[in-house]
Amino acid sequence: MAQFFMTQFFCRHLCFLFLVLIVFALGTVDSHAAGMDDSMLVQLTYGIMVIPNEDPQVDGGDYDISLLGVAVQKPFGGGLLKYGIETGAFFNWQSEIRSFSASGGGGGGSVAVSVDIESFLFDFFGGGYVSLEPAKWFRLYLGAGPLLIYGYRTTLEDDPIIPGVTHSVSESGLSVGVYGRTGIDLIFAEKVLLGAGVRGTKTGLSFEETSGKVDIEGLQYYAGISFYFQ
Repeated sequence: MAQFFMTQFFCRHLCFLFLVLIVFALGTVDSHAAGMDDSMLVQLTYGIMVIPNEDPQVDGGDYDISLLGVAVQKPFGGGLLKYGIETGAFFNWQSEIRSFSASGGGGGGSVAVSVDIESFLFDFFGGGYVSLEPAKWFRLYLGAGPLLIYGYRTTLEDDPIIPGVTHSVSESGLSVGVYGRTGIDLIFAEKVLLGAGVRGTKTGLSFEETSGKVDIEGLQYYAGISFYFQ
């Protein structure tokens, strides 16, 4: 019980921290700075995360998770090497059909059972970042901090013994974690950037049901377009 209340206390304060980060990231601090030095950067990305399939009875190989993301970076200072805070979110909503081996009943054998898997993921992150801009057309950055992730998964599977009967199992979870990411951008027309990057996460979110164990963490590879806003 004490651990439960400590977790709730930590989550509330982490959410409050994320709200503070958003306020600062969307604010207009350092308004005395000129030009692009105090411009806020908004990133729109599409990425892929591969989650290992740890159950040999579930076919289809590893899980390929598509991620849509948005992030904001706000510099507090610096010249060639800038520093500031960032915040953003990634989410996924997809459905796929797989099969797994299940007991066939009295014969003692196994049969392939079809499973319809629907999943939703949303992670909200915020932390600090540094960026290096050695040329007007090139930018390198890296950031790290805490994250809060929520997900649910629903599996609809056929009964291996009774034809026409299906069973539905749903599970959800909320977890805190950490992230780190790095990326490069090519700058066009001063305010438009095209880039790619990699993001690593470590969370406590995991699904363990009939369709196999799935740990929601690992490396994410993404690409996208960014814009500077004064």
